[in-house]
Amino acid sequence: MAVRLKKLQGSDIPEAHRHLGDEEIFQVVTADDQQHFFASETEAAAKVAQLIERERDEESGA
Repeated sequence: MAVRLKKLQGSDIPEAHRHLGDEEIFQVVTADDQQHFFASETEAAAKVAQLIERERDEESGA
């Protein structure tokens, strides 16, 4: 699964997610276009790691 981590700033932040941060937020997008938004880069990176681990578990049949 391809996962993208992107920093959104200013007007790039969708209106629905501005409550997470006025200046920057972090977006995680999966290959199937699921989008997750986080206030911190650490939280976003943890989500990326979780998604990668889940994919590995599914591939190994765990």
